[in-house]
Amino acid sequence: MKKWFNWKSLLVVLASLIILIASYTIYLYFEIRTTFEVIHEPLEITTKTSSESPNSDPSNDNDYTSDQPNTSEDENNDSPKPITVLLLGIDTWETSGRADTILVLTLNPKDEAMKILSIPRDTYTEIVGFDFEDKINHSYAFGGIETSIASVENLLQIPIDYYVTLNMLGFIEMVDIVGGVEVENDIAFSKDSFYFPEGHLTLTGDEALSYVRMRYDDPRGDWGRQMRQRQVLESIFKKAASFNLVWQAPSFLKTIREHVQTNLTFDEMIDYQGKYKSTLQHIEHLNFSKGEGHLQNGIWYYFLNNDELQEIRQYLKDSLL
Repeated sequence: MKKWFNWKSLLVVLASLIILIASYTIYLYFEIRTTFEVIHEPLEITTKTSSESPNSDPSNDNDYTSDQPNTSEDENNDSPKPITVLLLGIDTWETSGRADTILVLTLNPKDEAMKILSIPRDTYTEIVGFDFEDKINHSYAFGGIETSIASVENLLQIPIDYYVTLNMLGFIEMVDIVGGVEVENDIAFSKDSFYFPEGHLTLTGDEALSYVRMRYDDPRGDWGRQMRQRQVLESIFKKAASFNLVWQAPSFLKTIREHVQTNLTFDEMIDYQGKYKSTLQHIEHLNFSKGEGHLQNGIWYYFLNNDELQEIRQYLKDSLL
């Protein structure tokens, strides 16, 4: 009788665990789907690139209407196509909403490679739809994500399939949720109330934000800042891909709902997670380094080197083949 009681108790416990796990799985599924419904903002962009822009290629006909990603597949070919993603870190603390961080990613699953291009926020370029040139980070303040995408597409001459915007508070929370980020710091400095010595560092969310925002004490200026941004971004990618977020999912999803906006749908996210994870195998960082910054009408701008711009344009196009 005692033996039967033990087996019966064990079966009851196992059945309860199975029910709990199944219930939690269903809960997460609907929470994730609901989250993507909240943050999903589809795009419908109709723009005309000015042939007079100093960064435009007059040989390209850049009139376009973009209402969905350029990820069509051949009918007889089910292999995933390369895609592009624009990542914007939106500063809503010190400004009314400018793109403090501008990163363009190309993901090629066939080559298992990802390219990450940092665009200096002071880059002087056409603000598409407004018929004037200004700093590219102002494009978000002028016309929101649609203007930012159109201006980046015009600058780089490649289509942007997806975008993700994240404000700074969301950045801090995400870093903390994945347990911090690991970076290799090559220059000791202080920023805000934090000191960052040289060497391997593990940063909290608040520390990571200060780490990526410092530039005035860096002899490399904005290039040093861009390098730190790429370090933190790559660390987040890798930790998120390997970190077990199951039990942290509720807080993670709450942060996403409050601080993220994207045109990715839930179904696309589920599909792409498997298809494009391999691109994390080979990450290459790109940046503009041959231009020059100087004052124009009392405002500091960064002017791209045209030869370097053409080289990067072609390199990004080739990464999408």
